[in-house]
Amino acid sequence: MPTDTQPSADNEQQQMDATVLQAGGPPALPLANRCVPVPRPGPGQVLVEVHAAAVNPLDVAIAAGRLGAPPPMMIPGGDFAGVVVSDGPHKGKEVWGCGPALGMPLGNPVRPGTHARFVVLPETWLSRKPERLTMAEAGAIGRSHFTAWHTLMNMLNLIPGETILITGGTGMVGQAATAIAHWRGAEPIVAGRRRPDGVEHFIDTTSTNLREAVFELTDGRGAHTALDTVGGTLLAPTLASLRPEGRMVVITAAPQPQGDFPVNDILNRQLRLMGLATVFLDGADAAHIFDQLRPLFERGFIDPPTLRTWSLEKAVQAYEAVQNGSAGIKQVLLPVGGEVRIAGRERLTPRAPYTG
Repeated sequence: MPTDTQPSADNEQQQMDATVLQAGGPPALPLANRCVPVPRPGPGQVLVEVHAAAVNPLDVAIAAGRLGAPPPMMIPGGDFAGVVVSDGPHKGKEVWGCGPALGMPLGNPVRPGTHARFVVLPETWLSRKPERLTMAEAGAIGRSHFTAWHTLMNMLNLIPGETILITGGTGMVGQAATAIAHWRGAEPIVAGRRRPDGVEHFIDTTSTNLREAVFELTDGRGAHTALDTVGGTLLAPTLASLRPEGRMVVITAAPQPQGDFPVNDILNRQLRLMGLATVFLDGADAAHIFDQLRPLFERGFIDPPTLRTWSLEKAVQAYEAVQNGSAGIKQVLLPVGGEVRIAGRERLTPRAPYTG
């Protein structure tokens, strides 16, 4: 007989608990808890028991139908931490990560997501979970940290000693980027509506001219790089805050005021503006990023965010918490079971800069 955590490959009728999207709209309307068949891995795939899976703003956008109508009974969710339970060389491994387009109405067929007891993943998407992190903490890393790493390290090629302007610093990507910038030995300047804990250089975007404040903090030179997680009306002033030949990545498609895009400024100061849509990244590339993040968490150079955990049956409430703004707290589902609680981690070792 199979155990609860080891579904039998011969039993096609075995069921699992899952959160499913039935139609677009506010989270309370399209989300439902259902028993659905346990998926079966094919060649080059593994079955992972999901112990923790974050709910991201992107998941809420999918539930609202902003990325297109989902197919009937689609399981959302891209982040995961869990254990490989299917037979093979990976069986028993604790893994973490994010499938960039997992649980989204993209591709044919659509891949079921991680807001369920089990998920099928390609073997190339697997990364070993840091031993220092609990399953809930590992499940909270996901899209926010791999986005921050990809933008800072792969796209901006952030160099120790450089300044980086980060808009939306209280958000999960902003928090992750700030931590990675500190580890890298760069100097983050965080801009937003609320000052995050532990941030030295902060600019209140509700009451301060962003460009003037950045130039004041950089002795009139401007920032070397910028990560704009807000977009919209902040895009132009963020670009204006860069020094000549500055580099910038924007990761959101918030509406931009007509006629306000600074093309001449980009040309005259030879700025480099890049955009990132994480849903088009490959899962194997994301796994490689998690492999690089693992030693940072293992050694205490960066810490997981404060998180709130929810049982899978309370997924609607978790989605609504993200939709309503969760003040820098990551909402994490525990498909294997768990109570609603808020948890944070005391820093075990002092943050150290990049040394090579």
